[in-house]
Amino acid sequence: MTTSVSGIDVLNNAVSSGKDSTSSKTQLFDDMEAFLFLLTQQLKYQDPLDPMDTSEYTNQLVQYAQVEQSIQTNSYLETIVAQNVNAVATQAVSYMDQYVQVLGNGLPLQDGNAKFSYILGSDANSCVVAIKDAAGNFVKSFAGVEQSAGRHEMIWDGKDNYGNQLKDDAYTLVVTALDASGASVEVQTTTFGKVTGVAYDGDSVSIGMGNVAVDMNSVLAIHSKDNIVPSANPDGDTQTV
Repeated sequence: MTTSVSGIDVLNNAVSSGKDSTSSKTQLFDDMEAFLFLLTQQLKYQDPLDPMDTSEYTNQLVQYAQVEQSIQTNSYLETIVAQNVNAVATQAVSYMDQYVQVLGNGLPLQDGNAKFSYILGSDANSCVVAIKDAAGNFVKSFAGVEQSAGRHEMIWDGKDNYGNQLKDDAYTLVVTALDASGASVEVQTTTFGKVTGVAYDGDSVSIGMGNVAVDMNSVLAIHSKDNIVPSANPDGDTQTV
């Protein structure tokens, strides 16, 4: 019986361990070398009057060839992905000093104000908005401006529950909504902010809104200053709390 690591085993091991194409090629080479050594040794010492069945060896070689092709294809895909990430990084630079809306609950307090929206999946009977500081402490809570299904925008003036103006920093938005039966209503949140930085670590691109960092893929829209800054749009419909 043949004792070796099959090509399929190599591919499964590479996938399960999250290896890239370079390390997968190294693993394939090592296993292939061990396989060929075992093959030559067994052929060397086989009984010439009762030769071994080579069909299993043939299948093994075919599997190795298939895995090698898969690894090569993965290598090409890695190159394409890297090029796409580089393109996204270049695009992200153009976001500097722009005002964006992002999906998530990271709330940047900039120049004493923070704008956000919450989206209710269905009508709610009650809706409470709470804001936590970077240390995880709740600093502000208030009722949601609307309880009907859909998206609703609000602006926080940066003051805590006692009327103290808080420093510009990264805060966390927590919105809880319940229907008439007391069951939770699905809620999504988006936040707004001015892009003050861009970061690229070779794998992903992040943008910074003050002290809040979000993945580039979270950006939903780019807005004018008039749609974000309360003082620039005093007659807007967004409620300030």
